[in-house]
Amino acid sequence: MAENSEPASAGRLSIEVIWIGVEPPWRMAVEVDGGTTVEQALALSGVASQIHDQSIGASADEAGLPWEGDAIGVACFGRRVALTDPLHDGDRIELLPRVIVDPKIARQRRADHRRRLAGERRWTPDRAV
Repeated sequence: MAENSEPASAGRLSIEVIWIGVEPPWRMAVEVDGGTTVEQALALSGVASQIHDQSIGASADEAGLPWEGDAIGVACFGRRVALTDPLHDGDRIELLPRVIVDPKIARQRRADHRRRLAGERRWTPDRAV
C-alpha cells in the first residue's frame, strides 16, 4: 500500500488485482469505492472463480475463498497485507502461491549439490587444513 497516505473515504479508486499462480499472470483492473478493503476488492474482481477454474488444489476448494488460510498469500506491491486493510488509489493487490520450500534451505541445497559435482567438501571447524 502507498506509504504515508490516508485511505480515500470518498470517490473511486483504481486498483489492479494480479494472480501470480499462472503463466502468464492473470491481471484485472478494478474500480472500487473509497474505503474498500482488500477482501472486498478481491471479491469484486472475480479472481476467486478464476483461481477455482484453474483447480489450484483441494485446500482452496475446502476453504471457500482461496486467500483464506495458507493456500495463497495476499500482498500489495510485494508487502504482505491483511484482508481488512483499506485500499489506496493505484494499489496493486497480488495473490501469491504459498512458499513450499524455505529460500535459505533451497539455497543451501543448491550449494551442496554444486560442491558434490565439483568434488569439494563442505568446510567444518574440526577439519584440519
